[in-house]
Amino acid sequence: MSKLLVVFGATGQQGGSIVDFVLNDPELSREYSLRAITRDASRPAAQELQRRGVEIVTADVDDSASMPAALAHAHTVFLVTNSIYGDELKTREFRQAKNVADTAVAAGAQYIIFSTCVAAERLWGQPVAGFDSKADIEDYIRALPVQSAFFAPGMFMQNFLTNQSPRPVAGEGNEGLYAFANFISPDTLFPCIDTVHDSGKYVGAILAEPEKYAGTILCASTGFYSYRQCAEIISRVTGKKTVYTQLSEEQWASYLPPGSEPLTAMFRFMESHGYYGPQSQERVEWTAQRARGKLTTFEEFVERHAKQLFE
Repeated sequence: MSKLLVVFGATGQQGGSIVDFVLNDPELSREYSLRAITRDASRPAAQELQRRGVEIVTADVDDSASMPAALAHAHTVFLVTNSIYGDELKTREFRQAKNVADTAVAAGAQYIIFSTCVAAERLWGQPVAGFDSKADIEDYIRALPVQSAFFAPGMFMQNFLTNQSPRPVAGEGNEGLYAFANFISPDTLFPCIDTVHDSGKYVGAILAEPEKYAGTILCASTGFYSYRQCAEIISRVTGKKTVYTQLSEEQWASYLPPGSEPLTAMFRFMESHGYYGPQSQERVEWTAQRARGKLTTFEEFVERHAKQLFE
């Protein structure tokens, strides 16, 4: 009998990548059956998963009463929480994850894989709510009577299709010029992952050898890039001249919605301590060697999404 893998966020970038990878992997597709948890089973993405043979269960991590049915008979659980910036970020995420983890243990699950982040405040002395919330959840899961492993994705390449997408530069003489902006140095290195195509390659390694990876964190990124390098790659691959504009922190923050201070703190931390803290480079290199498949470079990502980058 196959093991039941329950995937939260199955219609999102991370969870969707994991479901897709397991379905297409000859070994894992035999070893695991799949259940996707969604708040809306009528969504086209959920219906497509059902068409592919994935069990769909409607549940909400904020509704503890919906968790027993979602996790019944689960062997392995993949859990990702959604950071909604604001005053309740940490308490909301911890409550949601605790609902899932406690119910999973009560249901007899044997393994939890959690999408985590580095404990930034312990390294930096200043809070980074979007990171620290997940680090607190990781600590909680580690203390439960269940095996666990942790998937720590880097900066999403998909951000260049949304809030970091290149925009036309206004003004005479700037025709055909595009730019994206932040306040960190153009040469600050950060790890990048193609979340949609590569998340499953890392989590797939855990699923294939759960005993080997129990207790470990996979710092999941293809490699390190700077904003200057990203602009150069976009320009070279697409033929559209793209530059990175470094703003002041105050100017950059003025473009964000209220409650976005944790996002600003994340970039400050990344610039001063590295995305994964000490030994970020070594941790990424170690993890990349264990991924179950070739990882996507930023060049390949840009080639695949050349048109979308400028929409």
